[in-house]
Amino acid sequence: MSSILLALVLSSAAPPFEAQTLDGQTISGALVELTADRLTLDTGQGRVSLETENLLTLTARRKAKPSPQMPGVIVELTDGSSIHGRQYVARGGQARITLAGGEVVEAPMSVVQSVRLQRADPLDAEWSRLIDAKADSDLLIVRTNGTLDSHGGVVHDVTEDTVGFDLDGEVLPVNRSKVYGFVYRHGVADEPPPAICRITDAAGSRWSARSVSLADNLQWATSTGLSVSQPLENVSRLDFSLGKLVYLSDLKPDSTVWTPYFGGERPLPALRLFYAPRFDRGFESETLKLGGNEYRKGLALFARTELVYRLPVGFRCFRAVAGIDDAWGTGGKVRLIVRGDDRVLLETDVSGKDAPQSIELNVAGVRRLTILVDFGDDLGTGDRLLLCNARIVK
Repeated sequence: MSSILLALVLSSAAPPFEAQTLDGQTISGALVELTADRLTLDTGQGRVSLETENLLTLTARRKAKPSPQMPGVIVELTDGSSIHGRQYVARGGQARITLAGGEVVEAPMSVVQSVRLQRADPLDAEWSRLIDAKADSDLLIVRTNGTLDSHGGVVHDVTEDTVGFDLDGEVLPVNRSKVYGFVYRHGVADEPPPAICRITDAAGSRWSARSVSLADNLQWATSTGLSVSQPLENVSRLDFSLGKLVYLSDLKPDSTVWTPYFGGERPLPALRLFYAPRFDRGFESETLKLGGNEYRKGLALFARTELVYRLPVGFRCFRAVAGIDDAWGTGGKVRLIVRGDDRVLLETDVSGKDAPQSIELNVAGVRRLTILVDFGDDLGTGDRLLLCNARIVK
């Protein structure tokens, strides 16, 4: 971890937080200290110290203080920070971003990737497509007849009323109310310093922080050099999992094979599509539901499905919660087999009549992880397995 100092010493009135560790512990209490190496919580039964290299997340146990004004601008930085604020103006190569609470941060325009001037709406997907598209110039994006149109040129000064846009050598003051957003093209730049954590605040901003400290407020510097100060009660989450954890649903399998119970090994394309794995969603809904709990991450797999993953180097443990989809009640049964290279790591029956199983397997040195969901003895009925929070950790 970076040698940059994190010095946090809080009073006994500090807001309560919940720490999640790499080895699956959950510890709650008042945050009393956080350094580059160690986290200390006062749990009421005594103080507990954790090594920060083993820390995944630190989450506020109370709702963050609501923003006094709904953010109307979203600014994306080149380090991955996403800032939800009130206002964005720029002049002479320098940008000023007014945050939801009224605080102002300044940044060189060279670290601003895109600015959206209108709130979330059904055109979000179109906006994402435009800002990800390759272009050799800045883009000015306007809403026209229910769609978004982009124009190549150079974005100049941005005021509260206009966006200066150079189109074919002429700088036009475009009425800001007509602009959906704009994208800066900076060319190839040096990689910013690595972040030690990601901070989420009450307005929904996500900051890539390379250093954090606490005086009267929580203060941090982004990887691109912005200095930010927020009251601690405005902070929702500090995510230290960078590089320590990878969800299988975020990895692309090397191979995916589904074999039907009847009908041979070459099912129709429509059947293959229907029985394909679901990533971060359930079979019938957007939510993974298992044992009465909802999960944000995981896999939903029909029998007989085999997934093969090529694992990144350095991960030592595979963890998941396995069970039959809650929608099937106590029905359904599958055989779950997990292999690391050519070695069987787990072979177990998973039934809807049983409580979900917590899985923890040693995958140190494993290069190929194979997950096979085979048919149980219910003739393929209710063979819907959920692997919730399926992840590899260091």
